[in-house]
Amino acid sequence: MRKLHSSLLEFAEPAREERHYAYAETPVGVVTLTRSPSESRSPDALANKHEDWKLLLNGESRMTIREIAAPGHPTRSRLRTGVDAIICGAPCQIRADGSLRPTKRFFEVKSSDSSTIRIHTNGINIKLEGPDGQTAGKRIAEQWHINAQESPEFFAACLFEIGDFDYFLTSPLLTLL
Repeated sequence: MRKLHSSLLEFAEPAREERHYAYAETPVGVVTLTRSPSESRSPDALANKHEDWKLLLNGESRMTIREIAAPGHPTRSRLRTGVDAIICGAPCQIRADGSLRPTKRFFEVKSSDSSTIRIHTNGINIKLEGPDGQTAGKRIAEQWHINAQESPEFFAACLFEIGDFDYFLTSPLLTLL
């Protein structure tokens, strides 16, 4: 489960400098989210306050996401179009989308060899599918049960949890309440 190094308000604000924002304790160690202003100085990146995110496992960088935005609505729009990332040394693209139809809600990591790690709802649980389409893990009652530790699937689940991307898998009608 995600824990914040700062207040929820600070977590939602665009990063002004590189620092740790959130972390999660896992069986293999502490996974920390580090956010910093984007290295890209394009007009789009500056206007939309793009950020670079890193997931660190026990202080060692394992995942880098380029030109994502601050958590909340800016991140939602960036993930719908897809953002580039490097996970366990391999380039990939991260996409997510929500929908009224539960079968159309997903969070996915697609690698350059076209294999896909996908997180989606499965009844009342959240299911993590590996590149082979088999179940690599599940989240039951706010606890993840993952088969392979320190794998791309593990870091995709960590990003999903620490980045607070649950809203992609919930009904958009619930945001109206």
